Amino acid sequence: MLQLLSEGASARILAKKLGYSEGTMRVYLHNLYKAIGVGNKTQAVIWHLGRMRTRDVPAASPPPMAHARADFSLSTFGDMALAEDLYTALGAMGSFLGPYGHLWEAGLRLKGTPLDERMAARRAQSRDLWRALLKGDFGRAKALHDEGAAERWLAEAPSDAMLLDCMLLIGGYSAAAERLLVRLSDKRRNGAGIAPREAALLRALRAALDAGNAAGVAELHGLAAESSRAPATRQLAMVALFYAFKVRRDLDRARGTANALWAEAEAARRQLEAMGVRPLGSDASLPRLGRNGTKHAVPAREKAAVAR
Repeated sequence: MLQLLSEGASARILAKKLGYSEGTMRVYLHNLYKAIGVGNKTQAVIWHLGRMRTRDVPAASPPPMAHARADFSLSTFGDMALAEDLYTALGAMGSFLGPYGHLWEAGLRLKGTPLDERMAARRAQSRDLWRALLKGDFGRAKALHDEGAAERWLAEAPSDAMLLDCMLLIGGYSAAAERLLVRLSDKRRNGAGIAPREAALLRALRAALDAGNAAGVAELHGLAAESSRAPATRQLAMVALFYAFKVRRDLDRARGTANALWAEAEAARRQLEAMGVRPLGSDASLPRLGRNGTKHAVPAREKAAVAR
């Protein structure tokens, strides 16, 4: 989009070349301007040309110790996410994000709904996929696909099948991803399967992973930025956008997306505290020890009560 704009293309020409309606193209342009921090077409073109000139200038050779210093300059969460992975960087905060997170659990308790075995198994399955996505363990997605998990989940857990397809797309397992995407689309046409936003996320991610498709990035960015009643889908879009930027070697925006994901986790934690839930606890003191260096001895009366 930026290249076409710098060549003087209008929104109408952009729409024609990229295969969208003119109205949709204007929305994508608005999202693009917002993403790069400019207010109009002229500023976007200036930003793009300046970036191109910077890329054309050979980088000066750093002093011998520059690389060693860079390893210790992790000033933001995004820096850590790029140096390690999202799962490692998020740590316990990752439990506030994605499907069936702490907010879902707290909502269940407030409603007084018991967590039965079937629901617990479904949650464990989804959380396992979510952790693999944050770790970047896309080989696990391919193994699950080859074991027939996708076929089972199409009927039992369409959202998990969609999450699996996201991982296959990001991991570069194009053939398996396309087959599963077709099956998910068929289910949706028959009135079952994934939600509209989940279907839009898959389409946007597939396009965003194409280095020549800026419209896909804009659409995925829009899904990650929107406020909706489905926070897990929005958070999945944010993670997908992080990986899309990494694939496109746009590390500045990958870093910024990771920082936004951390802010999302922090907002969820604050929301839980407002609900009276302290998911990470508040006791920061070491446990007390007994006289012999072990835990406090259990009083005799308590022992007798347990024995009875």
